[in-house]
Amino acid sequence: MSRILSIALTLPLLAALSACGAYGSSSQSSTPQTKAGAAAAPAGALPTAPGSVTIGSANFPESELLAHIYAGAMKARGVRTQIHANIGERAAYMVALREGSIGAVPEYTGAALDHLSPANPARSPQDTYNNLHQAAGTQGLTVTAHAPAQDTDTITVTKATADKYHLTSIGDLKAVAHRLTLGAPAPTQTRDYGLPALKRVYGVVFRQFIPLAPTGTITQNALRNGTVDAADIFSTDPSIPRFGFVSLQDPKHIFPAENIVPLFRRDVLTQPMADACDAVSAKLTTATLTELNSQVADGTSPATVATKWLTTTGLVH
Repeated sequence: MSRILSIALTLPLLAALSACGAYGSSSQSSTPQTKAGAAAAPAGALPTAPGSVTIGSANFPESELLAHIYAGAMKARGVRTQIHANIGERAAYMVALREGSIGAVPEYTGAALDHLSPANPARSPQDTYNNLHQAAGTQGLTVTAHAPAQDTDTITVTKATADKYHLTSIGDLKAVAHRLTLGAPAPTQTRDYGLPALKRVYGVVFRQFIPLAPTGTITQNALRNGTVDAADIFSTDPSIPRFGFVSLQDPKHIFPAENIVPLFRRDVLTQPMADACDAVSAKLTTATLTELNSQVADGTSPATVATKWLTTTGLVH
């Protein structure tokens, strides 16, 4: 299920859990580099003065956490920063970005691309990032480097199920899915990245489908108690390490890549901002973000979690 829809469906659950649910250059920008995570450099030199920026966030805890992380790194390089957290869903914070009440927001490459350029077919991390860079560039926006960290949909099973059927990737389900039940959001039944893609790309057809939110306690409990054998769970959900779940690899990319990436207004971004964001993104893995989400879910504020991580990694002294 795409993050743009799944966030909208799961915000209440995400807020309850205090965990994750669920940008580009000017049109004159240069061609993005092909190295994974490399920033697509905007055309011309960026201003060298630190500058100031208001960083927004969506209305779920992971987005607020990321806003504090990137803001803290920029502040350490002399950038004057403010945070406008919990603006709302993507439509709301994109309006704020375009109108200038915020200058940057942490985003997800696939969902941001879908918003800026609907029906774009990119699926792999680098293709998605490159296409996002180009699409955003036509709208006065720019991206810095994307992180290895992804918060994307996954088909996830318990360790017992993975061991029983020798499952490591979605394709491994082909021989056994006819015995298993999948829990996922209702639109998964018809969306081209849902059941149709599972069948068309991997030859996987489940015995039964049970509509569930793509994350949250209901889905976790359904997986743990055997109501479902597999479930759609976001890749940075703290339940995955907490309960020893196994997220199956998706080598053919039926789910869009959702790498973390800072999205800026092109007229706001300075070189110190870009350097700070690139330094953060280089260190931010899916496992790291999952652990940080766990700390927030356990009751520590996003600002505190962000400051501790930045200090531990040496990004802030």
